[in-house]
Amino acid sequence: MSKKANKQAIIDIVRMKPVWESEEAAEKELQYYHITDSLNRKWQTIGLNVSDAIQVFEHGNDDTWTRIIEPAPYNPNISVNDLISMLNISPEATGIRNDMQIILNTVERRNSFISRIVNVNRESRFLLLHQMKDEYLQHDQLTDEHFMQLYSVNPVEALTMYFLQSIDIIAYWEWANANGTAEKAIQYKRDEPLLPFIQAIERAEDEARGIVSGF
Repeated sequence: MSKKANKQAIIDIVRMKPVWESEEAAEKELQYYHITDSLNRKWQTIGLNVSDAIQVFEHGNDDTWTRIIEPAPYNPNISVNDLISMLNISPEATGIRNDMQIILNTVERRNSFISRIVNVNRESRFLLLHQMKDEYLQHDQLTDEHFMQLYSVNPVEALTMYFLQSIDIIAYWEWANANGTAEKAIQYKRDEPLLPFIQAIERAEDEARGIVSGF
């Protein structure tokens, strides 16, 4: 059995017209089909019948026979849970669920994810999500002022949003015990926008011990 490139629910499928005009009986002709997927995008694909067209769709985009012909409309009300359901992510996949909650933390980001993903499968979801994370860390970071305000109220939540990764109270205690502060986090992220929080802790610990940083 071939590996599916497109693992997503089909909401609707409609047969359109033959790919080529021929003298053959209709059941032997390749037909164009329009498929509406779970993200509300319309695809064009081909097949001898509905089952065949679905199999071709599951092989994924090829920019010719199987491709998106209408993007999903912007959804101003979409939540992360809505997106998780649309992408058919299982309850056991806690890692990507948590990452989506943290990284796709605005409705604009969730709509951007929908507009940028093509084939929907485990690998493509992961790769796009973390590509977007890196882009946000480098070009759409929290402002210093906003981060400082959040940090004064809830440092764990502030650091989670600032580093776009799950940070728990134990990690925060390690940070605080290393004399980590909001100002240090800002300094470190200016030096290296993609710095993981664990490395920020290690840098703070080195500085607390008087070890000269390599930055």
